[in-house]
Amino acid sequence: MHQSHVRGFLRRLCKTDSIADDLAQDTFVIAYRQLAKFKGSGSFEGWLLRIAYRCFLQNYRQQKQLKRFYEFLTQQQSNDADIFMNKPEDKLDLERGLAKLEPIQAAAITLNLSMGYSHAEVSLILEIPLGTAKSHITRGMERLRQLISDSDKESTSCH
Repeated sequence: MHQSHVRGFLRRLCKTDSIADDLAQDTFVIAYRQLAKFKGSGSFEGWLLRIAYRCFLQNYRQQKQLKRFYEFLTQQQSNDADIFMNKPEDKLDLERGLAKLEPIQAAAITLNLSMGYSHAEVSLILEIPLGTAKSHITRGMERLRQLISDSDKESTSCH
């Protein structure tokens, strides 16, 4: 009954229909889980649209954080390398690279660069000393750059 309004609203906010459709689906899942919290003060559709807007904002923030993360990774890439993350396979290379890191390094990098936590917050979350958190981020980034660089070399030699 409310699907077309929610999807239409999100399609106006999002750059692509597929993202809007995913966010609409997320909206209805959240609404189903939170149905008991709907107090009836206002329209049900308005409540759904508030959820949809929060889903949109969350997705927007995540994309912004990922963009900053990718830009940080490429700051030290060579000038002749392709601009990182322009192609879908580049994101896959990043995910594969993170999977090859030690779990503590991948966690520290994800918290710091992808999710925006400070070094101090990373150390608190992971329950490690501040210097150790910084070391894991630095060493992990060096290893990640190497893995991505190796992946780029492999892909250009295969073509």
